[in-house]
Amino acid sequence: MRILARKACAAEETNRRLHSDIPQTPLPPGLQDKISLLQPYIEKSDDIVKRSFSAGRGLDIEAVAVYINAVIDKNMLNEDVLRPLMLADAEYDHSQSDPLKLFQEKIVHVGNIKSIDNLNSLVHHIYDGMLVLLFNGISTVLAVEIHGGEFRAVDEPPGERTIRGSREGFVEILDVNISMIRRRLRDPNLVVKKTVVGKRTRNQVAILYVEDIASPELVAELERRLDAIDIDGIVASGYIEQFIEDQPSAIFPQVWSSERPDKLTMKLLEGRIVIIPDGTPLALSMPSLFIEFMQASEDYYERTLGASYQRLLRFLAFFIAISLPALYISLLSFHPEMLPTGLITSLAQARKQVPFPVLLETLLQEIIIQLVIESGLRLPGSVGQTVGVVAGIILGQAAVAAKLASPGIIIVIAITALATFALPSNSMILASRVIRLPMLFLAAAFGLFGFSLGWLLLLTHLTSLESLGVPYFAPFAPTRYRDLQDTLFRFPLWKMKQRPASIPHQDDRRQGNTRQSGGGYGN
Repeated sequence: MRILARKACAAEETNRRLHSDIPQTPLPPGLQDKISLLQPYIEKSDDIVKRSFSAGRGLDIEAVAVYINAVIDKNMLNEDVLRPLMLADAEYDHSQSDPLKLFQEKIVHVGNIKSIDNLNSLVHHIYDGMLVLLFNGISTVLAVEIHGGEFRAVDEPPGERTIRGSREGFVEILDVNISMIRRRLRDPNLVVKKTVVGKRTRNQVAILYVEDIASPELVAELERRLDAIDIDGIVASGYIEQFIEDQPSAIFPQVWSSERPDKLTMKLLEGRIVIIPDGTPLALSMPSLFIEFMQASEDYYERTLGASYQRLLRFLAFFIAISLPALYISLLSFHPEMLPTGLITSLAQARKQVPFPVLLETLLQEIIIQLVIESGLRLPGSVGQTVGVVAGIILGQAAVAAKLASPGIIIVIAITALATFALPSNSMILASRVIRLPMLFLAAAFGLFGFSLGWLLLLTHLTSLESLGVPYFAPFAPTRYRDLQDTLFRFPLWKMKQRPASIPHQDDRRQGNTRQSGGGYGN
């Protein structure tokens, strides 16, 4: 057993050394010496290509190109790197004493080239998807950025469709996503900082903010939180979200996310900080407020009255999604006198043959509808929609026919499900589905008092939350009167001349004194 334990410890130590603690060994000038140093880190990977060639006809320097297959652009490799290097003497004077400078500045036709002088950087640049050029007699190595390969085309996000807005959505390539923001926000003050998260996956994560708008303190705090992430790897933005939010145990999401570059551009202009991880189409924004999860793109693309009406409907949908089943239980079980006589009589007659109490009946139907929703989400698109509709209709009718549920509870649960999916944020949809259950039990135990107690606890929880140190329930608590113009309803855009006071920022003014022009033709 001790021998096995020692072998396991030795294997673990070797694995840790090879993957996590790559030494900062200076690279030797000899080509074979460099390859010998590199070999233990790439010999087990069949997708890593080593292409030998001779650099320069007049120089005849032995060289090796090392790269990961299907990660780089092979056209650029052949036309902009290998071909110019191999045919260099046809155009260039090779009498220079520094051939590496000649290669880097005059021959290789690629914009981003880095010099590497140690083993740690060499290994990481290969696994980061860069082309590495090793030359005989030169200790310095060149890392050339020619990322390529296959990736998904830019398309409209399926979960954030809009009628009047942009049709572009983020993809899984970080630089493509950053370029979408750059095309919309052509401000030299837009800062893009890249860092690496994940010891093994080494995902690039970009932090974007407008330097003269965003609060420097918030930027520094967010950078500190990202640097503090110590994990083997991340595969989606949700990993980062759970590490940087203020209260991970909270019910409500404290980090806003979206696949739409137009939304993220407006967040940047309000003083927020955007986080875009590589390998996922979802970007994050902080600090985030509760009201953001009730806002949609159409709120700012449509005229004021229509946009305000839609937003009020969403707040009503949030209340219904959390409260309607609880209200049904409390009124039917504890306070039937508050309902019209005809309605309570109809409901009582419908429930006369149902063998379950109101709470159990409601829970049963709630569980059924949640199962239908989950199955619809997991199945392919068209199949999932069909299964959801068919299962909902058939199960509802069967439950009523078998006297397992009354028509009243079927209607309540159906309206609740519709209200839940009227919310524009998937994170808030999930939160409302979770909150609904404790509200049910409080209403079943104490009636309307329990219902009121549930909402009191919910509001207390909301007011106690923070996002990057900023009060989450602002501008309601603490009250920011200026920001109330973009909460339950929306004022005309030309009246919102200042940035939200709820978000710390530097430059408070976002538009001049221009207002809507009035009058008729010719004014």
